[in-house]
Amino acid sequence: MRKYMIVLWPLIAQVLIAAITLSKRPSPELELTVVESAGLSAFYTILVFFTALFMVYLIKRKSYRIIKGIIMLFFLYSSFISIDEILSAMVMAPWWIELLIAAIITILSLRRDLLGNIAKSFLSASLAFLFISFFNDLFIYFLLAALSLYDTYSVFRGPLSKILMVSESRDPLEPLMVFQGDVSMGLGDVFCYSMAAGVSLRSLGMPKGIIPIALLDLGIITTLWALYLKKRSLPGLTIPVLFWLAGNLTLLYL
Repeated sequence: MRKYMIVLWPLIAQVLIAAITLSKRPSPELELTVVESAGLSAFYTILVFFTALFMVYLIKRKSYRIIKGIIMLFFLYSSFISIDEILSAMVMAPWWIELLIAAIITILSLRRDLLGNIAKSFLSASLAFLFISFFNDLFIYFLLAALSLYDTYSVFRGPLSKILMVSESRDPLEPLMVFQGDVSMGLGDVFCYSMAAGVSLRSLGMPKGIIPIALLDLGIITTLWALYLKKRSLPGLTIPVLFWLAGNLTLLYL
């Protein structure tokens, strides 16, 4: 069971976004149509693709300081806007306090230990909440489906497969992963799992929303089981998102 303990970190992120979502019950600021959702999802997926290609380029050039700087700026900006969204309806916190909290989360997120994993789980949940606060459920369905398809391509043929080949013993992209022993999970995966959990609770409520979340987690465990069986990297989104989408849409339209 110890090798499956990596599941702890997406579970913590899911608990965090569940607490925030159920307490704030956000209504999306944008109601996108099917065409708009598909188009914007494609744009985000293409953006992820070119970002990954850029990271491959920087790794090949051994520009590790530039990579670390980009990651730090991403963490700082994401933390700041996410914290502002979460706190805005509860307290009127000065911007510098929000920036200070974001800086602390950023510094902790660069660590590989327990505190680093906790900070990254919080960052994933808070950024996922920002997305579900801004976008409607339809867009999230399209986005997660598109990212899961891209994840499959990326791991087997795309940029992620190249990153795995060019990375050295000291991986410059370590801050973008959570760790449990020798097992790692991408921060992007934890973010997507959190976003799925938040959407289920918003659209289905409690306790009904727990069912697709449980299917999501079953998909994560299934992916880990396949990873240990095949002894190679596998896409972390494909199976969990498929299980989650099937459960969420079935319950929503029954």
